[in-house]
Amino acid sequence: MSSPDTRGLRERIVHYRASRTLTREQAAARVSAYVYGNIILFAAIVPMTAKDAAHGHALQVVSGVAVSTFLAHVFAELIGHNARTDEGLTRAMIRHELRDAGPIATTAVVPCLLMAAAWAHWLPGMAAIGTSDVYLLLRLALIGLVVERLRSDRASMRTLLAGLALAAVAAAIALLKVALGH
Repeated sequence: MSSPDTRGLRERIVHYRASRTLTREQAAARVSAYVYGNIILFAAIVPMTAKDAAHGHALQVVSGVAVSTFLAHVFAELIGHNARTDEGLTRAMIRHELRDAGPIATTAVVPCLLMAAAWAHWLPGMAAIGTSDVYLLLRLALIGLVVERLRSDRASMRTLLAGLALAAVAAAIALLKVALGH
């Protein structure tokens, strides 16, 4: 028989659920930021070369895109707040928007580490770029699981298949951005 501590740990790992205090609107805002951040970062990384990674340019671009996208998203949401309500902005609302935009920033952590490793010549440039691309596509493919978790629902095979379709659409959007923007 398991001890209460073991059962609590198992419950957190196996049956992990999002915070019950997270509203559906907040969850939707975070999912939106998650998807948007992954697409924008993927589009920034796709055209990179091994030379970009080796000279530190890739790290500069990835971190710059992540920070500027995060700030632009927060700024746009704060402006949107003014369109939704006559309430003035409070510090709590600003913190709320910063938290909801967090997935944009966290999206960049692994790619930045990979690009830093390439810049330090610990990893070949194309390996850092390819691994970053696969990582971002995998995050997009798992979005269905994230949504199910936020809804406190169990994931299904349909959820996984929908995630793969979402990743394909997101990759197409990112490639279109690259094709039209470069």
